[in-house]
Formats: sequence, structure tokens, C-alpha cells
Amino acid sequence: MGGKAKISKQLKKWILPSAAIVVVAAGVGGYLIWKQANTAQAASGSTLNTALVRTGDLTLSASGSGTLVAGQQADLSFPIAGEVGAVHVRVGDSVTKGQVLAELADTSALEANLAAADLNLKLAQKTLDDLSLNAPVALAEAQVALVTAQENYVDAQNSLKKDGYTRCNSDTTAAYKERYEFLKSRQDEIEKGWNGTDSEYYLNRIVPAKTETAKALANYVYCQGYNESEIVDSQAVLTAAEVALKKAQATLETLQANDGIDPIELAKANNARAEAQVAYNKAADDLANASLTAPFDGTVLSVAGEAGKTANTGVFISLIDLSHPKVNFSIDESDMDKAVVGNAVNVVFDALPDDIFTGQVIEVTPSLISTGGYQVLTGVIQIELSDAQSADKLIEGLNALVEIVAAEAKNAVLVPLDALRDLGDGTYSVFVVDALGALKMRVVTIGIQDDYYAQVLTGLEGGETVSTGLVETK
Repeated sequence: MGGKAKISKQLKKWILPSAAIVVVAAGVGGYLIWKQANTAQAASGSTLNTALVRTGDLTLSASGSGTLVAGQQADLSFPIAGEVGAVHVRVGDSVTKGQVLAELADTSALEANLAAADLNLKLAQKTLDDLSLNAPVALAEAQVALVTAQENYVDAQNSLKKDGYTRCNSDTTAAYKERYEFLKSRQDEIEKGWNGTDSEYYLNRIVPAKTETAKALANYVYCQGYNESEIVDSQAVLTAAEVALKKAQATLETLQANDGIDPIELAKANNARAEAQVAYNKAADDLANASLTAPFDGTVLSVAGEAGKTANTGVFISLIDLSHPKVNFSIDESDMDKAVVGNAVNVVFDALPDDIFTGQVIEVTPSLISTGGYQVLTGVIQIELSDAQSADKLIEGLNALVEIVAAEAKNAVLVPLDALRDLGDGTYSVFVVDALGALKMRVVTIGIQDDYYAQVLTGLEGGETVSTGLVETK
């Protein structure tokens, strides 16, 4: 029963040949309306149309269509491909939650996977536990490492070589210089005594003198300072020692702030433990799913094989639950204001015309779709089965007529919309006809309305007569 909930602003006009009725607010304006109406009726010979205020039910609803769907559906699959050991159900059978429906013949591979996953989980847990057990040792080792790093840094500082630094003290350097100068002078004297052709003299006197002088010069130069390679290498050693020191300090501070446990290692151990748990859970589920069991009370929709045949990992058994049926509905966009989650619904299936099922809207799609040239709103209705109604009657895919109840008033005082006068600000009045036929204006409070009637909350009682307008008589 579709119905517009608005009261038309263009109510039937009062036809007055000699005077116009001006619509004004309540109070003085209302009195003028009443006075003009009575005067016009008396003066014009017009016929007063009336209606009886009645008591009855008023419902604001929207009608649409729907299709029955299962309350829930489950597609059950074996975790691995293998021979089917047993199938305990057939299509159409009713099953209960936890009932075994089918089984694989061989589960040894699944059992082995579970054992391996269990071992990995225990190892991951041990690694995690060891972090806590070894925390005091780790803290002590970090303290020792810091002391060692400090010592290495001091040693590197003391061994740092720079341009201009001498390798030996001044006395040693002076002694090496004096030795070099002496040997150089002696070499010069020996070379003066060579005639340029005596090879024996050259080999036995000059060569040894040059060798000894060269050694003395090398000692003198070595003692004087460091070469560039030594300077660069010593700086690198100091830099490495400084980095190691900072790292040792940071490591100790981190462990001290975290009860001796490295937070990075803890995060790794926790992640490894979580991954191992996931793997274990999957292995356990796989073994459990070697026997397919019903996750809820329902009806077998399909079975993909039989005992002795090979099953793959695709859907083997499908179940549907029709004890909590739902209806996918659609209504015209003009009634979308009535499709509100929580609103009550009456459903009649085409195949079961004598049964009225009740329910409520549980979902409304927030967009319109186009179908058959119309814009419609869609949603889902949850059907509530009464004690007298059985899910055995229902089959998925049944077509239905749905009535969404937006508002309802039982045993209400009802007045025709033509009798209402809009005074503004949501205030309405009616003209009550008394026993002598006179019109008396009365302010009323209005509830819900459809295209024809309005619910009167206060101001009128059933059985009273109200005017719906004047019609000119000839």
C-alpha cells in the first residue's frame, strides 16, 4: 500500500460567491475564517460537504518485490587433493552443526605437516623465551663491550699520526742525523780515492759505504716523521674506534632501557613466533578439515563426489541455512523514505500465498540501480519464522511481494485531508459541524498521514462531523 506522507498544500477551495475566505494564523485569523465560512454558507445557499470522523487503522507502507536467499551459506573444501574415504550426506539432507559430512581416506601428509609446524612453533617460542632468560648476560656483555670499545678508542687516539709529528724523540733523531752525516762524509772520502776504473775498489769500498749511508738516512727519515699512508691509516683506525664506541654506548643504553632485551631482536622473535603460530594453525585446520563438518544447522545444497573417487581442493560440499532466511528486495525510488533499517516488513511468497511472513529491514544499499527503465532502491530483509512457520517450506530463489511498514497507527482517530486547514507553523484546524449545522473551528494535532486520511492525536473524537468544503448550489 503505497502512500504519500505529505498533506497537500492545495486543499479543496471553499467556493463562496459573495465573500473570500482568507487563510491566516490561529487566534484572530482563525476566528475570521470561522465567521466568514458561516456567513458565506448562510448567504449563498451553498451546500456544505461533510465527513464523519472515524476510528480505524492507518498504515504508511511501500510495496516492492524480493527474492528469498539463504541466511548463510558455506562452501566446504578438502585442504589437499586425495581419495575420498566416505561421504555421509546427499543433496537435500538436513544436517546439524558439527556433523561429519565427508572424509579423506589418507591424512598422513597432513599429520606430518602438523608435526613439522608444531616443532617450528616450539623453536620460535624457545628463541623468544631465550631473550628473556639471557637478558642479564646480554646486559653484562654490553657493559664489557663498552669498556673494551673505550680502551680501543683511547689506544687509537694515542696512536694517531699527523703531518709534522716525529716518530722519535729529539735526542734519538739527532743521533740518527749525526750518524747519517758521518757516514755520508766517509762515503764522500772513499769515493774521492777511486780512480774510476778499479772495480775491486768500487765493490769492496764504495758499495758498502753507500749501503751503510743509505740505511742511516732511512733511519733518520723514519725517525723524523710519518708518511701519508701511515697518517691516513691511523685516522681510519681512530674513526672506526669512535664508531664502535658510540655503538657500544647505544647498545648498552638500549638494553638498560628494555630490561636487557634488544627491542629489534624481540620484534624479530615475536614476528617469527606469530608466523609459526599461523603456520601451525593452518596445519591444524587442514588436518581437521580432512573431515568436512557442518559449521551450522542447514541443508546440503551440493555434493561434488563420492567415496573412492579423487577430490581436488575445490568446493566439495555446499550448505545453506534456511532457518534464518533473508529476502533481497527492491522498491521504487519514490518510496525510498520508507526503506529504513529497522522498519517492519510483511512478506508473501508467490508460491505460498496463504502465508504472511514478517521481518525487518537489516540493510539498505546507499545507491539506486536502474532496472526495466526504473530507478529502484535495493536492500535486505531478515525474515523471522514463527512457531507455525517452517523453513521446510522455503526454497532459495522464491519470488515475493514485500510491504515495508514505515509507520502505523492502530485504532486511531482519522479525518479526511480535505477537512484540514493549514494555519502555518505545523498547526492545523478543522470546522466541526454542530447539531444545528453551524461550523465551529477547532485546532487539532496531526500524526501520520497518507494520501487520503490523517491521524488526529488531539482535538477530535470518532463520530464527530467535520466540513470538507462548500460547493455552490444552483
